[in-house]
Amino acid sequence: MNITPDKIHKLVRWGVPAVYFAAVEWIAVRTGNPTELWWWLGEIPFALWIIAPIAVPLFLRIRHWLLTGAVAAMAAYGIYVYEDSMFGPGARSTSALIFIFLPIYQWVGTAILIVVASAMSRRTSQ
Repeated sequence: MNITPDKIHKLVRWGVPAVYFAAVEWIAVRTGNPTELWWWLGEIPFALWIIAPIAVPLFLRIRHWLLTGAVAAMAAYGIYVYEDSMFGPGARSTSALIFIFLPIYQWVGTAILIVVASAMSRRTSQ
């Protein structure tokens, strides 16, 4: 089996959103009430909201290591923030608001990364 940098890049681009989704859903299930149908119906939009800033840039046609690496780092930090907010020493009744506000900050970071990676891709292709 020949492992090339392109294969590794592809694995990371598909693996990061999968691991991020699994980790965040694991946190949500541990903190929620997943035995009720209404909980799952409410969780689906939140899951899409939470995964989107990580998945969207990795599924774009821009294939730059900066974008992939930075989004992977953002995903790792996001998992840490969700875990610490929900189960850390500072957990409060309002800690679940992190599921609404952290993706907003991630979208800002994602937009900046897409612009920079796009500019760098165009620069190297010329």
